[in-house]
Amino acid sequence: MDCDVAIVGAGPAGSTAAKILSGKGLKVILIDKNKFPREKACGGGLPIKVLQKFSYIKESKLIDSYSYGGLAHSFSLRYVLEVEKDEPLLAMVLREKFDEGLAKIAVSSGTKFIDGKTVIDVKISNNNARLTLADGTEINSKVVVGADGIWSCVAKKTGLSSNLNTYGLSVYEEFPLKSEILDKFFTKKRYGHLHLKIHGINGYGWVFPKKESVNIGIGQVDIKSNKENEKINLKEVLKNYIKLLQKQKIIPNEIRLENMRGAALPNHPLKKTYSNRVLLCGDAAGLINPLTGEGIDYAMYSGQMAAEVAYEAIKNNDVSERFLSKYEKKWKKEFGKDIKLFQFAAKRWVKRDEKILKLVSKDEILSDLLLDLVAGNQSIHKCRWKLLRRIFFLRIKNIFSRSN
Repeated sequence: MDCDVAIVGAGPAGSTAAKILSGKGLKVILIDKNKFPREKACGGGLPIKVLQKFSYIKESKLIDSYSYGGLAHSFSLRYVLEVEKDEPLLAMVLREKFDEGLAKIAVSSGTKFIDGKTVIDVKISNNNARLTLADGTEINSKVVVGADGIWSCVAKKTGLSSNLNTYGLSVYEEFPLKSEILDKFFTKKRYGHLHLKIHGINGYGWVFPKKESVNIGIGQVDIKSNKENEKINLKEVLKNYIKLLQKQKIIPNEIRLENMRGAALPNHPLKKTYSNRVLLCGDAAGLINPLTGEGIDYAMYSGQMAAEVAYEAIKNNDVSERFLSKYEKKWKKEFGKDIKLFQFAAKRWVKRDEKILKLVSKDEILSDLLLDLVAGNQSIHKCRWKLLRRIFFLRIKNIFSRSN
């Protein structure tokens, strides 16, 4: 099979790129190793700003529900940051439905979708990019977009992958619940919960209520791959987390773990996300919020940027590494500084989470700002000085209040 662009991975990044490229009249093939619909390990939180940029998400009814606020609990449980908003803070999605919906949108734009087929090899030559599937099928394209996750075959076969010295892990389960029970525990505004450093892990536990289910999980954001013996059993942590939530009366006592799922997550971008005829986006490029592990927005943004650059390259008959480097410049300009600042914040947060939450919980302005940042609705780079000024003001205020 021949095409203009072959895209490996039909998650939010791949399907976004496919929709845009097909809409521009290019011949696109989208391939995924799983048969759709398929589940994806994810909490399912989507920043509201994504809906403003990709309006077809809401138009296609891919949003399950909205959350209007939440509570963040410190490690000791002594401090709670609580935010309630009149407008939605997060859109909640069911990844099985969300990802299938995005793939269908790409198909309706003209994309050829091949699911249940695994790409096992990628070869780049002066003439084309050739993908080989497990069943022997070969696909020739002018450009290949790798959107196939943290263990990206495209990145590996084209020399762009790097040894993961650190990465993240998550385990979760989606529990069906009647809407009246969800209303009772989380109100109609579906307030969520975060428990920082739950049971001492470098990460957090989450409770994301949705329309007729609640997603409960654990995320460990910084695991050293060379310290096998120090790995924490996240399944046991999740079991204990469920017990804690029931003791706090955050969730019903009837909830029992039955179908736990897990996944590995990147926690930093690759050194290089492009090569001759190749672009990497989403998790395959390591584009994720290293503080929270959230990556749907970065996936869709990078998918859009990859599509724009690939289209320009093909129209200019220049699919060289030099030309495609425009893609990395684009995403670095858009959110690269945010990722760096979140990496810095993640290291500081681990050491001082209790003090930070104590400080933030006493100030409504800082609480709102911080939760907006965590939810992905604010750029930390753009509002960093506002954040620092507020923290400085509160520290000075505390000093004077103590002296009095």
